[in-house]
Amino acid sequence: MSAPRPIIQSVIPAKAGIHFSARAGGVVDPGFRRDDVFWSVALLLVVTALTFSSAVVADFQFDDFGDVVENDAAKAATFFEALPTTLRPLLKATYAFQDLIHGPWAPGFHFVNVAFHLGATLLVYVLARRAMPRSGWPAGLAAALWAVHPAMAETVTYVSGRSAGLSGVLMLAALVLATGEPPRWRLAFVAALLAPLARETAVVLPFLLLWWQLTLGGSVRRSWPVWLGTTIGAALAFALPRHRDYLAFSLGARDPLEALRLNVPALYDIVEAWLLPWRVSADPGDPLPWGWTEAPMLWWLAGLALAVGLVLVLRRRAPLPALAIGFTLLALLPTNSVLWRTDPVSMRPLYLASIGLAFLLAAGLSTLRRAGLVVGLVLVATLATMTWQRNLLYGDAVALWQDAAEKAPGKARPWFALGFAWLARDDLDAAEAAIREGLRRSPGSFEGRNALEVIEGLKALDAP
Repeated sequence: MSAPRPIIQSVIPAKAGIHFSARAGGVVDPGFRRDDVFWSVALLLVVTALTFSSAVVADFQFDDFGDVVENDAAKAATFFEALPTTLRPLLKATYAFQDLIHGPWAPGFHFVNVAFHLGATLLVYVLARRAMPRSGWPAGLAAALWAVHPAMAETVTYVSGRSAGLSGVLMLAALVLATGEPPRWRLAFVAALLAPLARETAVVLPFLLLWWQLTLGGSVRRSWPVWLGTTIGAALAFALPRHRDYLAFSLGARDPLEALRLNVPALYDIVEAWLLPWRVSADPGDPLPWGWTEAPMLWWLAGLALAVGLVLVLRRRAPLPALAIGFTLLALLPTNSVLWRTDPVSMRPLYLASIGLAFLLAAGLSTLRRAGLVVGLVLVATLATMTWQRNLLYGDAVALWQDAAEKAPGKARPWFALGFAWLARDDLDAAEAAIREGLRRSPGSFEGRNALEVIEGLKALDAP
């Protein structure tokens, strides 16, 4: 059989067998050939593609209309005119290019999101091959657990989630290129430069690379192209007025200490959603606003301190667990630290952060040998089924927002979105009921009251 694709060859040397090693304990495994890797990758991509095939038929939802369908920066005819006043220019460029090709056709946008995710899945597999203490199935299992998790739907199946998917694949490409043998620093520089132009949270990329180097080894001094590329990309992004306005709004909405107080419990909620995938939602509930001295907050802070201390202690003794835990914490840092976001609990940060969790789970299962493989395959099949079903929700706005309202019963916004979904179906009674549920939770909502007036006006027109 001919040699696999070049990216696989970057992991597997030209000679048959595996001859790479890492401080995590990589070993020579002459019985595991390049052909085995090729078929492992093929199976991984097929499973991921089948899982997200139900995403291609999804529709535009919620933010998709303002971010893609009605956004001048996402249209080919007005992209350059709107560029100076937009956020995430590279992201908008991909939307505008697709608008040029096929217009506002939802399946086309979903197809590209899935394609980005397949590329990211391959890159996660490459990183897993380099990080896992032994060659073989744990790397493929880690990539599969990451790729088919229901939390990925909020990035892949939701068109507006592309910011996390596009920046994620660029960051992963930079990590793969920078940690290869030999490193491809020029290409890593380009990927690092582009990533912040897709999503500003990509500024964490150099720190992820640094943590990889501190745990698994690598030349810290020679990694300056990634630092430089990320710095230039971030500078270009924040040269746009909208990015500066976005940062000013975040700092003005909550001071850094107050933002941190609310982001700490949000961080736990995000990780919990990965551990309990049936809780994944398009609009998760807000974190509970515990005070600094209240018992739950003290427990959370102690847990964070323990995690940080653990990775520092394990860095040399058990590099892989240290890498995995540290990777997760670092990936969540831009969204869940001192900067405030209107949605502190979101599934999109898990697109990168859950790589560490998947590595940790796969490594744990590998200690059980064949039994671990069986358990892992059952987990992958279960998660893939859940994700397939979750993707279908994005084709039915009523089902999507009913699901979100049930999972965050105290939050008003899912109820308002559900009301608008029923209104689009001309079911005025169901729309009114959902809007009133939202107003029960947020009585002062202008959006809710305005919608209720519209519904009451339509009912009056329909009255005999």
